[in-house]
Amino acid sequence: MSTYDSTSAGRAAIEQELRDFIAGELLADGTESISVEDDLIQSGIVDSLGVTQVVAFCESRYGFRVTDADLVPANFKSVRRIAEYVERKRT
Repeated sequence: MSTYDSTSAGRAAIEQELRDFIAGELLADGTESISVEDDLIQSGIVDSLGVTQVVAFCESRYGFRVTDADLVPANFKSVRRIAEYVERKRT
């Protein structure tokens, strides 16, 4: 498997974990489906409390600390952006 494939597979796994967490914890009934590109903030899926929950999930699941400087909408706008942020923090 090439490095690209490995990275892509890793990101896909992170994206799926994030989607499962958001659907289970932040959506009203947990049945709504979200894509990796959905704007979580603009659509109202993730509000300020939701960002706090996503941050806590990332810190506990992926083993790094989210700094105040990292708490910007660009890092938490979509599942894909969160996964990319997680990858950057883990390397």
